[in-house]
Amino acid sequence: TIKFVPDAAARVAEVESGNSHVTLEMPYEEYDRLKGGPLAGVAAPISDIGMIFLNDIEVMTDPNVRKAAAHAIDKQAIIDRLLSGYGVKIDTLETPEYAAYDASITVEYSPEKAVELLAASGYSVDNPVKFKIQTTKGFKPKDYEMIQAIVGLWRKVGIEAEIEVYEIAKHYELRAADQLAPAAFYNWGNSVGDPTTSTGFAMFGPSPHSVWDGEDLIGMIGPLWGEADEAKRIEGWKAVDKYIAENALVIPLLQYVQPILHAPGVVVTPHASGSLLPHLMKRA
Repeated sequence: TIKFVPDAAARVAEVESGNSHVTLEMPYEEYDRLKGGPLAGVAAPISDIGMIFLNDIEVMTDPNVRKAAAHAIDKQAIIDRLLSGYGVKIDTLETPEYAAYDASITVEYSPEKAVELLAASGYSVDNPVKFKIQTTKGFKPKDYEMIQAIVGLWRKVGIEAEIEVYEIAKHYELRAADQLAPAAFYNWGNSVGDPTTSTGFAMFGPSPHSVWDGEDLIGMIGPLWGEADEAKRIEGWKAVDKYIAENALVIPLLQYVQPILHAPGVVVTPHASGSLLPHLMKRA
């Protein structure tokens, strides 16, 4: 029997009470509390990434604002403090398991650099740049709390962001119409691990999944859709990821680690796509 329980606390109660044998996507502190007690647990990195879409409207047309927003975020601290260490910091839309992952592409945490960039555009703590950021609340573990933390880090350097909470369905609706706020949190899944289905769809202007419409990026990505030479194709996507990181056209945050709790009489093998698959669950 499969039960659809959208509330994370209710899912925990389901397995804790014995009414269900397996559940997933609960707060990490609940996972840590229960995995060594009456329940067993497994947590492994999956293909989902937490990221912030930047829409090329309003203040996001200023590269100094975009770059400052990226440099001001302490991703590792967010993973350690909010996600109990469950997460992998990333600086591109590729995880280490993706085909076009390039470890050399990094965006450093530097509030000092963020302050300099904002000052170059006339902004400061006393005269902050202002924009809206949209986020889900409870769709992924600590999504809203992460954005709260990021908004707090931004405030320290001269960025004042107003949080708007929406349901995931609203995100899809707004993104397809290219009407997202200047910044919008999202969870991007790429179960096949190919760059076309991560960087490609998320950043190619004509795609209904993208809100960045820069002609320069469209020109870089366009030829890669039909590139027949596999090595050349992958190198092309790495170059695109480097360009995106250098110009802060999107803010990747982390690769998610998926927590799964289950009864001790069940063995669950996690799947890198984040899917809970029946054939990977069996009796102990």
